[in-house]
Amino acid sequence: MKRLFLTLFFLCICSLVVTAQQYQFKKYKVEEGLVNNETFDILQDQRNRIWVSTTGGVSCFDGKNFTNYTVDDGLPSNICFSIFEDSKGRIWVGTMGKGISIIENGKVTNPKGIDFNALASATSFLEGEDGIIYIFFINGIGVYKDGKLSYLFDSSEMGTLHFQQAAWYDSNTIYIASLKKGIFKLTLNPFKLENIYNQDDGINNICYSIVVDNEKNIWVGAYGELNKITNGKLTIYKFNPEDFNDNRIYGILQENDDELFLSFEGNGFGIFNKKTGNLEVINEAQGLPTKYLYRIIKDTEGNHWMTSYGEGIIRFRDTAFKIYDDKQGLPSKSVYAITQWNDEAVVATDKGIIALTDSQEIKHLAKDVSVKNIFVTPENNLLYTTNEAVWELSKDGTQKLIDEGAYNLLFSDKKNTFLFGTDKIKVITKDSSYSIKSSRSIAIEPINDRYVLCKISGLFQLHNNKVDTIPGLSHLEHNNFRSIDAINENELIAGSEKNLYYLKLENDKFHIMIFDMKRFESLKRFRSLKVDGNNLWMTGQDLLLKVDLLQLLKNDTIIAKTFKTVPNFLENEVDYNSLIVTKDRTVLATSLDGVLAFNENVYKPNTLPPKLELSNILLFAEPLEDSLYRTKKGIVLPYQKNYLSFSMEAITFTNPEEVKYQYRMKGLRDGDEWSLPTKDPKVVFSYLPPGEYKFEFTADNGAGIWQTQPFQYSFIIRVPFWRTLLFWVPVLSITTISIFLIYYFRNKTEQKRNETYTHNLLKAQEEERTRVARELHDSVGQKLMLLTKKTKITGNQEMESLASNTLEELRTISRGLHPATLERLGPTVAIRNMVDEVDSNTGIFFTHEIEDIDALISREASLHLYRIIQETLNNMVKHADAKAASVIIEKKKNIIEVIISDNGKGFEISEKIKTSSSLGMKTLLERAKILNSKLDIKSQINKGTTITLIIPI
Repeated sequence: MKRLFLTLFFLCICSLVVTAQQYQFKKYKVEEGLVNNETFDILQDQRNRIWVSTTGGVSCFDGKNFTNYTVDDGLPSNICFSIFEDSKGRIWVGTMGKGISIIENGKVTNPKGIDFNALASATSFLEGEDGIIYIFFINGIGVYKDGKLSYLFDSSEMGTLHFQQAAWYDSNTIYIASLKKGIFKLTLNPFKLENIYNQDDGINNICYSIVVDNEKNIWVGAYGELNKITNGKLTIYKFNPEDFNDNRIYGILQENDDELFLSFEGNGFGIFNKKTGNLEVINEAQGLPTKYLYRIIKDTEGNHWMTSYGEGIIRFRDTAFKIYDDKQGLPSKSVYAITQWNDEAVVATDKGIIALTDSQEIKHLAKDVSVKNIFVTPENNLLYTTNEAVWELSKDGTQKLIDEGAYNLLFSDKKNTFLFGTDKIKVITKDSSYSIKSSRSIAIEPINDRYVLCKISGLFQLHNNKVDTIPGLSHLEHNNFRSIDAINENELIAGSEKNLYYLKLENDKFHIMIFDMKRFESLKRFRSLKVDGNNLWMTGQDLLLKVDLLQLLKNDTIIAKTFKTVPNFLENEVDYNSLIVTKDRTVLATSLDGVLAFNENVYKPNTLPPKLELSNILLFAEPLEDSLYRTKKGIVLPYQKNYLSFSMEAITFTNPEEVKYQYRMKGLRDGDEWSLPTKDPKVVFSYLPPGEYKFEFTADNGAGIWQTQPFQYSFIIRVPFWRTLLFWVPVLSITTISIFLIYYFRNKTEQKRNETYTHNLLKAQEEERTRVARELHDSVGQKLMLLTKKTKITGNQEMESLASNTLEELRTISRGLHPATLERLGPTVAIRNMVDEVDSNTGIFFTHEIEDIDALISREASLHLYRIIQETLNNMVKHADAKAASVIIEKKKNIIEVIISDNGKGFEISEKIKTSSSLGMKTLLERAKILNSKLDIKSQINKGTTITLIIPI
């Protein structure tokens, strides 16, 4: 068995270069949606969103998406330095010399009342217990009270003070950091401003940041130093003199009672111990994207967020995952194997082997040679293989050639030494050696009286000097293996891309259990596994998984913990079968990027459920304006407004990519049943029937912690008025008389209008269309039919197809000139057929509600109504670029109401009528006059068009 107890390796590496481990950082830049990469101030608001001020505007981040505000949205300047949230949830933004802005409910307002040019940039905000907002500018202080902005202090008499960050000491006292004169103390009542500490007191006049901790200590970040004021006593902490110019402390975060996080413009960030005065600096050597940081905060999930120069905002969570590479003294970052030999950690790389002693010394066991594999023999010698040979190194340094050739895998027990090549296994015994034909292996594990070979192509047994298949594991069905490990001398576990395999050898027979890898939902691109007592560790893309092995094998139950890295923490994935666990439970894996180390003890899981919001509700394709439909009963929608889309939002920042949602619509059949978990945040409910509804959804935080309080949105879809008792009771009581009177007066009015109001041009046009249609049908059509028959007789298929197509096109033109369906079946069916034909032949999604109007209008009026709808649909298909449209024809007392609407690009109505090409529009108006009807056209650019025709009955 390999001896993989590598505690020494981990401890030696940590003590050797403790400041150089590669930690996890995730950055969000313009490519992810941030408005600008130069960021300065940052906060988390009451709704958990992250707000960032930048030199290109302000960004609001919900974990997945950014909402940006710039001068186009109302900001007076895109260069924004300070950002603040007041007790009312309003976001305050301080700009460079252009004043301040308030962002509330997505709208930007800009208070006026003082000279912003003289005050210069707004650098900090505070809110008093009475709700007064104090604004600190470079050259003064302003207050915002009762909706008005005014001066509190103007520094014109004292010269430029360059006020920076300010902090409350108590309800009447504020401390201010200054770039010119150190530290100021502001007393509000009575008003008094004092310069309490400056260079005359031994501090640096250039002060950037200030924080008052829980013990009423005042911490001031300055150029090259940290200052503390306790009960009027000043303490100055000066750090490494060589880093003086880089230790410009722009931000201070009170991490806990004992630690401060300091953000440096020039040296990354530091963790300062308030009791000892020690500072641990983390910068680019640990993988920080930039050393120029400004502000730092900690969100509700325990993530640290830092603003930066040029690298957007940076997220830092913990140091559980680390990478060790050539920066820590390894010959190369391409590490192939690690083991323990003679109380030394031995690391094999593509540039040699080194041993790390407990005195932190590095010994080179093999230099400038690529070592693919190492193994400690039962005799306590080190086997290692290069591209050319296998060598055995004894404790006293004696080196012996075992065999020449290229081998990728080594294994040795008391009886045999196995050397694995590309197409054979060489077996060396005490007395002889021989070869076994076999393709390349990834790993070998002994089981009882034989060995199991793990190959990419499958699992095989090596028994009695012969490689054979394992019964029940045909390599044709079970392949793409990646890793194998022993549970005990009779049991193994192996993993492929698709399955996890448990093998037990008992009475010379293999017993096999197979588990689908899809059951380990978070595991993608499986690479390696390792048994550690009752735990099974597995690694995949950007994560480690710890599985309860006993529950898996005994009860077929998966109990697992997921430990994620930031995406692409390793540029190259870990090697196959490279996972190992040290005695102190540190998990290690090799890769082309170095050694990946994971310490579960310092991993910070996110145990908070996400905050839920609805980011958007669409009514058909347009945003739903709640205010238009809000009543005392809540949101009440007309029965036509029944196509709703909901965009669910789960605000979380630790694993936002893995968030899953569940939803339901109470009020529907089976509406109490939750949907299956899905990563898609959008859900659509089309054509909901009238009723009362409550849409509910919940989500997890990306790590399986679900929000137990679902988000709820209630609304009502109103029943059409003609389906209510209030409508039908009076209608039914006077049905006979009403119908008689309505039909009588409608027919008389329609007859008189048709007799006295004629339009010869339209009549002639219809007559000519009818004549041409008949001529085409009776003359040209008959001839084409004969031509079709003759070409069929001749057997010329091409001519026959051409004649048939021409005849069909002629019939289509004839039907377009004169709608015969209108005469045969009536306007209701003809209009429905026309709408259905357009729906089937175009990409527009049509809905229609067409009541029976056959008996309500005359033949001539039917033709005009048909032509109006035909012309409207033709215009819609040609010009609207619509996705959805509807045609509604309703009988309403003494009128017929026709509504044709679409969600297309719209147009300017007045310009359309004026242009010479708008003959179709003018024809619509003329036909409406013939019908003595009212035609109303409403259209907005990019919001669609609605045409309403009111025809008196």
